[in-house]
Amino acid sequence: MWILDADLAGAFDKISHEYLLEAIGGFPARGMIAGWLKAGIFEAGKGFAPTEEGTPQGGVISPLLLNIALHGLEEAAGVRYHTGNYAGTVRAGCPALTRYADDLVVCCHSRQQAEQVKARLAGWLEPRGLAFNEAKTRIVPLSEGFDFLGFNLRRYPNGKLLIKPGATAIKRLRDRLSKEFRALRGSNIAAVLATITPIIRGWVAYYRTVVSARVFHALTEYLWKLAYKWARWSHRNKPRCWIVDRYFGKFNKFRNDRWVFGDRDTGAYLPKPAWTEIARHTLVKGGSSPDDPALASYWQQRRQKVKPPLDSYTVRLLSRQDGRCSLCGENLLTRDQPPQSPQGWERWFLQVARRAITADYLVHHDTPSAARSNRTHLVHANCYRGRQLPRAAGNTMAQQKT
Repeated sequence: MWILDADLAGAFDKISHEYLLEAIGGFPARGMIAGWLKAGIFEAGKGFAPTEEGTPQGGVISPLLLNIALHGLEEAAGVRYHTGNYAGTVRAGCPALTRYADDLVVCCHSRQQAEQVKARLAGWLEPRGLAFNEAKTRIVPLSEGFDFLGFNLRRYPNGKLLIKPGATAIKRLRDRLSKEFRALRGSNIAAVLATITPIIRGWVAYYRTVVSARVFHALTEYLWKLAYKWARWSHRNKPRCWIVDRYFGKFNKFRNDRWVFGDRDTGAYLPKPAWTEIARHTLVKGGSSPDDPALASYWQQRRQKVKPPLDSYTVRLLSRQDGRCSLCGENLLTRDQPPQSPQGWERWFLQVARRAITADYLVHHDTPSAARSNRTHLVHANCYRGRQLPRAAGNTMAQQKT
């Protein structure tokens, strides 16, 4: 098996406007899209720059326009699929192509086939204003391995194909953590936890579906060293035993681990990557698309089966309650598509999970009903506050009467 690991050079910056508008055809909003493409860009300190080609990278419509420009890429590469009972499977002898934005990988049966596919695609991309980035495009055997979307895929001598976090992604995370801890010197423990926790949770949530156990354990050791180094710098005149007693302890009551970095005033702590359970990814059936209204029930069932990357205690409560608030019956967490990158998971924890589970939205609450008086439930915080307000008002009135 040979791999064409390809990257497009400045894909968003080089798309041909003429080809895009021709591909759009008689779409009703064609004139509006043409206006967007030719509108130009204004950057602070640089002024106005006309746009004769390409689409603004980071623009909300840019990924869609890139998909329009690259429509038909599989057919140009020579990919052919079976029909009938084997619909969706690649025909024998044909290459298989996988693309995400401007990164693509083609699995070929020989080096010669990979070179032929590359030549065909180069000619197909030219009228679209696109070309391969030769510095990042390479043809390698699967036994050597390749990186794709932050993962490393490699077939080892024992015949197993393993997917692991890529070395570049690991180094990028370690460098970022080191810079963040250095920037947090002089800050208190609450600021450290607020900054570092979403980074760690987001990264391990993205890589928890592959062979990551060893990487998570190595990252746990690296985090401990960074945290201890930060604590030593913050209290230079204190002995080591004082620092350990101040910042390390058994903060997680469900784990017999006294070396957890946390805040003794609030009980908040830094979760260890090694605690993350590996949950294998379940392949999507055939060419099922989340945008297909006919498959809404399939995607809903699929999302319900995927456990959110939260602590096991909260996951058990969510599962027991079928993901619904025990007071209002509505979903506790939204059923949106999961994020597709470590940064996306980081934003998910900042915007959804932290707000939902810690501050405003989900709280652990003992329901005073007779049948469940000794069971802990998850409820919306606003539901809980709404229930507490009448009680508080009643107590205030009683005090005024007395």
